[in-house]
Amino acid sequence: MRHKNRFAATTAAVAAAAVAISLTGCTNSGGGGDEVNLLLIETDASKELRDVYIPEFTEETGIKVNVDLVPESGMDAKLSLSLGSASSQYDVVQAGAKNLSTLVAAEWIQPLDTYIGDSKATDSAYLDGFPDDLRKSLELDESTYTMPYQVGADLLYYNKSMFEEAGLDPASPPTSMDEIVEAAEKLTIPEQDQAGFVGRGSRSGNENSFTWLMMWFLNGGRWADSDGEPQYDVLTDPASVKTTEQYKQLLGDYAPSGTANYTYLEAQAAMLQGKAAMWLDAAQLGPALEDESQSSVAGDVGYVAPTGEGDDYIVGAVWGFSMAANIENTDASWKLIQYLTSKDVAVGQAVSGLNGSPARVDALKDDKVREAYNPEYLDAMSDAIAFANPNYSPLIPQGTEIRGAVSLALSKVLGDQAGVDAALKEANDTVKQLIE
Repeated sequence: MRHKNRFAATTAAVAAAAVAISLTGCTNSGGGGDEVNLLLIETDASKELRDVYIPEFTEETGIKVNVDLVPESGMDAKLSLSLGSASSQYDVVQAGAKNLSTLVAAEWIQPLDTYIGDSKATDSAYLDGFPDDLRKSLELDESTYTMPYQVGADLLYYNKSMFEEAGLDPASPPTSMDEIVEAAEKLTIPEQDQAGFVGRGSRSGNENSFTWLMMWFLNGGRWADSDGEPQYDVLTDPASVKTTEQYKQLLGDYAPSGTANYTYLEAQAAMLQGKAAMWLDAAQLGPALEDESQSSVAGDVGYVAPTGEGDDYIVGAVWGFSMAANIENTDASWKLIQYLTSKDVAVGQAVSGLNGSPARVDALKDDKVREAYNPEYLDAMSDAIAFANPNYSPLIPQGTEIRGAVSLALSKVLGDQAGVDAALKEANDTVKQLIE
């Protein structure tokens, strides 16, 4: 990617210029004195929202925003504790497609259709920037409960120098799961402290299940039968068995030691430090690899969208902002949601390198963004989004528990506490009980 540290200093200026444009309808009239409590997942992007953009929002609108940051691993528990009472602790929360059905079923968040309709009348450009398919994927019962902020379509990141040294062509990287496993073996050189692959191995927040799901989708796994009908007791199917065997091989034989405890942060660090040759994870995590202030591999990273079975084999981890139910300051909360998901904020965060996969296609086409990123990254991300499936996690209230069953099985397999078949059977039996 072309963007380096020089872009980090521009974020404040970009934010200041953006606010005047992006706050359509968000003036002091009707908003002054309001206060909004916002819950965000703790990432560099969310810290930038808190430190750079939200102060500008407050200055322009008079709406005070109180921000709490929570690690992704603790977000589900925090949402349950904070929204599960008559008076919500938060007005606006960051939510993902993976937990949307749970939040809706519990009636902890409210539909946004009325506010979206008002936006169509006052600022059509705001809605035009979101792909229709993406917005529809976040609907439940024909209602919209969240506005998309980020699309974490998975990419394969790889170290070009390590490929060349191993006799692999960096211009023709592996894309299928079989090819990735084969390449990982060749790229693993223990005497040089070089791992062929890195991914998420931690059970915390079911993180290991995310890496597994990315692999599973590439291998043809789906939460539906051949007729498209929902089916969740599929963990003993051939695709699940094959994926779990590959997961154990990649993270057990070809990954850095201690990977069983890795979240996305440790996996990202292994790539940043040149300790791993390949990394499969969400697109928004990629820009940090090109930041020379923290990455030893900047300028030497390749990007490719994996390939799999069907036409929706990429896990599309969509994150957005939802409005809590039973709150009074709905107008101020909607103004904040509209601002956080505006084109100008998306462009500013993409240019700074802290949100490399915005949900807005108009942001990806912006000249500032195209100047900031190398075409290889943008092309790979565009390829991935074209085959993205946001329904990677079971979109039913038991979805988190099903992910938990997968997560426990992976932990047992990786820790040699159970064989693949036994661990998956136990997980599948758990899923059956949940569904019944």
